[in-house]
Amino acid sequence: MNQKQKETILPILKSAQATRSYQTTYWFAYQDYLDPSDGFTEFVCERFEEKQAYLGLINTLLAADKTAKVFVQVYGYEEVGDDFVLSAETLILLSRLSLSEIERIFNAPEDIFPSGIGAERPDFARQSFVIGEHGDLLPAKNFCEEGFSAYYCWWD
Repeated sequence: MNQKQKETILPILKSAQATRSYQTTYWFAYQDYLDPSDGFTEFVCERFEEKQAYLGLINTLLAADKTAKVFVQVYGYEEVGDDFVLSAETLILLSRLSLSEIERIFNAPEDIFPSGIGAERPDFARQSFVIGEHGDLLPAKNFCEEGFSAYYCWWD
């Protein structure tokens, strides 16, 4: 994740926590969030090299559907000393594959299978934003193309 993205998301998450307002969700492209060398992010409480297993699952999905789009939905942060670490445990998948195909891919590994996989409701992206590479807030609905289905895949 780059510095502009960090500068955008931290104030948003701090404000949401202070006001307990969690209606809006924020996503990052999986490549930005799951960078194994980035200690600013953790996925399912895993940092650094452990992110590689999740990248392997995503690569399997992208091999099956080269048009798929994968995002990480951020839910919070924690202070670690003088630094912050973003937390996430949910992938948002936009794909032409069926739910059963998505389930087959993500349930295949025996060590990191998800807690839940399902289809998103049609209006799920209305209150969601992607944090772009320049720190800009992009409406998530702009990424939902005709013929794509939306799924979530989360771990706890």
